[in-house]
Amino acid sequence: MDLKRQGPGEVRRQKVAELGLDPNRFDLVSPEAIAGALRRTAAFLCRCPANSLVRAVVTPFRGLVDDLEETRATVEETLEAMVSHGDLLEFRALDGEGGTERAVLSAAPAAFVSRETGALFLVGIFGDQLFALPEDLVSRIDHVGHTRRLNPKAGEKLRETLKEHGLLEIPFDVWSKGPQSSKPAALVSRYDDLLDLGGPSGDVPGLRLLDPERPVGYYRGRWVPPHRRSGRFVARRDQAYGAPLWCYVRVTDGEPQALVDLPLPKSRWRGCDEAWHLQMAIDASCGNPQRFAIRVGPDDTRILAFFSPVPMWSQRRWDAVGARIPSERCLFAYRIAKNELPQELRFIRRALWLDQLANDE
Repeated sequence: MDLKRQGPGEVRRQKVAELGLDPNRFDLVSPEAIAGALRRTAAFLCRCPANSLVRAVVTPFRGLVDDLEETRATVEETLEAMVSHGDLLEFRALDGEGGTERAVLSAAPAAFVSRETGALFLVGIFGDQLFALPEDLVSRIDHVGHTRRLNPKAGEKLRETLKEHGLLEIPFDVWSKGPQSSKPAALVSRYDDLLDLGGPSGDVPGLRLLDPERPVGYYRGRWVPPHRRSGRFVARRDQAYGAPLWCYVRVTDGEPQALVDLPLPKSRWRGCDEAWHLQMAIDASCGNPQRFAIRVGPDDTRILAFFSPVPMWSQRRWDAVGARIPSERCLFAYRIAKNELPQELRFIRRALWLDQLANDE
């Protein structure tokens, strides 16, 4: 077919089909199609910097989309999610010209991660092929955002089949990359010890505190100025350029005495991830844990509703097993299959120390 005689709409549908997706379900600028384009391009282009991969995917969209910059933003957001998910690996490499280090991406090997329910999801990239799997399996892959999921049929040994086709199996606990489980008081004690070892903080411009005495159900309302407060607080402070920094601070009568910047040196997490996890531990230790709710969703699903931010490593697992949905009467929410609920409830209570609101399932 002569592409020059096709309109943009028909070209978009054809390109979606070339990515192994149903053009009746997905548009070319959907996260599912963009994730497919990123995987296909990465198979040929990586190792490369993230901006090179983004540019290679975005350029062919010229003339097919109304807003190329909006498409670029979606590609960048999807790529970030795919790196977090494990489709691509990020590492530091020496720049051949200047001898300086820079971040580059590499395609992760094709693999799968299984859940207690038997459901599994795919990670990595299948070389220069869309899927190195039999057609009957490919047709069963459920594309949700940047994720690809497979559910076994009754009596089917799906894990063994995928291994026979060369896919690696990654244990879920290894893939999830969360911190080691601990009691909330132990985590707080660790940060308290670091705070006690720190020297005087001096003046801290723009200091705002997360007040553990404020209601846990309204996150924004917990942020307060340090006026006349005393204690240890998760906080944010201004810097000369960029967004405010996260920290843990000791305050006496509204005056900062010592602080520890977050993330800690050599940490794997972002500053906000450490801060939110620490605040969860503080709230649980004070006997006022943060809350979550379970609501009935459509088609035998359940909605997990949260009222405070959670670390990225928590959202990463829910992106893989569920779908983020518009929030109602909460800060954010995920829809998951009912049979996935027990495993996630154990995680929420063990790793995040959250309590379920009454009058929910």
